[in-house]
Amino acid sequence: MPRVNWGVSARDIDNFDRDTQYKPYDGPTPTNGVYQFKLKVLKAIAGTRAKNPQLRIGLELVPRKGRTDERQYAGYFLMAFAPISDKTGFRYIPFLDAIGVSGKDFEERTIVDTEGNIKKIGRWGNTGNEMIMAEIKDGQDKDGNSRKDIGWMGPLTDDVAAEDPEDDEEYDDELPEDEVYDLPEDDDF
Repeated sequence: MPRVNWGVSARDIDNFDRDTQYKPYDGPTPTNGVYQFKLKVLKAIAGTRAKNPQLRIGLELVPRKGRTDERQYAGYFLMAFAPISDKTGFRYIPFLDAIGVSGKDFEERTIVDTEGNIKKIGRWGNTGNEMIMAEIKDGQDKDGNSRKDIGWMGPLTDDVAAEDPEDDEEYDDELPEDEVYDLPEDDDF
């Protein structure tokens, strides 16, 4: 029988960095409300004749300092899909405001890699550590099934800070032992 040539070597497979791959969230679903998020994915998707170009914005929930009710949702991930047109500004302009990008920079100075990952927009550089505020709300998929969606997005306010368990002496005492865990490191994705 003929053998398949996959075009990769055993070394490619054996040396693959498995530790940096996506790890699924297995905690509870957050309630509707406004939370702090880390920008984990930002992609530019080219338009077609049938569809507008699109921003794909992947957000990971990061509990705010002093908000013990949010700790259980640490690492919750949602994608926002924002079509880009003169009629859909309400979907993407609040995000651009949240990261401090001007219209001119967005139009003329968006830099992507070969996979469409946005690296820079004007002077703003995508470090993978950008924090914004965003709303989680109820939504529906194309088949009418319930799901969580991202609504409003905006910049962090001055009074918002990420949870740091080492700064909170009572961190381990506030939740039962089985609900206390470390926040994911930047390298986990």
